[in-house]
Amino acid sequence: MPTSPLSSAQAARQAVASRLQGLMKDAGLSGHELAVRCGWHRAKSSRIARGITPPSDADIRAWCSACGADGQAADLIAASRNAESMYVEWRQIHKDGMRRVHEQTVPLYQRPRPAPATTGTMRRKLWLPLSRPGNSGR
Repeated sequence: MPTSPLSSAQAARQAVASRLQGLMKDAGLSGHELAVRCGWHRAKSSRIARGITPPSDADIRAWCSACGADGQAADLIAASRNAESMYVEWRQIHKDGMRRVHEQTVPLYQRPRPAPATTGTMRRKLWLPLSRPGNSGR
């Protein structure tokens, strides 16, 4: 099954986030300690580490500096920009929303389908009442 451009962009964003988390763990820092060193709220470092918010170039530089890994900043910035360009490309493809996808799938549901074949037994079962008045369950 081919992967969608969105899932590829999400995977690329997650890869950057995982690398940033790895730097933080290698430096022996908690998310709160990293946020203090960078001058951020701890929610920001958490969102970046989980891949929810894409980091800016300045965020990556600050993260790497706080972790003592300044040499990895350029590579992480390039990976982050690549992930962002993949996401922008996906948004451009779907700028009209999901209209094109909808137009392709609607005809599938508008095709007439044959009615299911019913047997005589099936017809009787459909019309039998579930309980009859005066019947004690026999």
